[in-house]
Amino acid sequence: MAENKDRCPFLREDKVAFCRAFPLRKPLPFDKIYARENLCLKGEYLRCPIYREKEGGKERTPKRICPFLEIETVMYCDLFPIKKMIPSSCYKLECPCTTERYTECPLFLGMAKGDLSTPSGMEEVGGFSLGPYIYCEGHFWLQEEGGERVKMGLDDFGQFLIGPIKGISLPGRGQRLTKGHPFITLISRSGEAQLPAPLSGDVVEVNEEVERDPSLVNFDPYGRGWLLQVQPEGWSRQRGLLSGEEAKRWLAEEVERLRYLLQSEIGVTMADGGELLRDRLQEVGRERWDLLVETFLKKGGMKNVGSP
Repeated sequence: MAENKDRCPFLREDKVAFCRAFPLRKPLPFDKIYARENLCLKGEYLRCPIYREKEGGKERTPKRICPFLEIETVMYCDLFPIKKMIPSSCYKLECPCTTERYTECPLFLGMAKGDLSTPSGMEEVGGFSLGPYIYCEGHFWLQEEGGERVKMGLDDFGQFLIGPIKGISLPGRGQRLTKGHPFITLISRSGEAQLPAPLSGDVVEVNEEVERDPSLVNFDPYGRGWLLQVQPEGWSRQRGLLSGEEAKRWLAEEVERLRYLLQSEIGVTMADGGELLRDRLQEVGRERWDLLVETFLKKGGMKNVGSP
């Protein structure tokens, strides 16, 4: 699907199969028609009761693909709770999803404000989700896993600041991370950001789903949008970690600091009520966006005990 800056970044495309002989136009995901028991792509479709009824029992020379099999491209909203597919031809007409008006969509606005949903166990701080995780000042969240592993991801504030993510580059399994050194590249409409690792250690797992669909970092940063699992070095000696009430106070201060920077130093007029909207960030331009990323997301990660 070609990238178009005037279309919603959460508009997705897929291919589905239809049986034109079936009385109901029920879509079947294209990848499912390759299932072993499927007859549509095999000469065995002659045994299909729907085909035989449609053909009236006539004997035909079998072809590789059933003549009633139809493949169509459909589109759906990745933010909508139900994957409701609509033929792509419908989107040739002007609609909010395929024009700049997608920023008026309630679902997009909810994500843009950082409050699309507050999952179970999470709470809201200044319009952003905060969960029972360990946070570092570069806006990465950390969660201890079994086997002395640590799962990490970008927090809700961080994904908001980056904007709709179009591309991502993660380190490979087995690669060494050095705290404070660049380890991930995020590409959004606003620019490209290389962020420093919040800890040192060896990468033991990479979220391949995020590599295929980087927007997961935006709309599910604490779930499907996780980034890596790391075997950390000196985990017990590291400091600069935030959790619980301390994390809540820190995030509230970050939100206020962002509002101040946008209004006073960058000159962006806030919406009524002071809401932080992603389209406001898109107004700041590349140079000032770089400044925001430098200020909030490139803090060098955690400090070791004894470090200056």
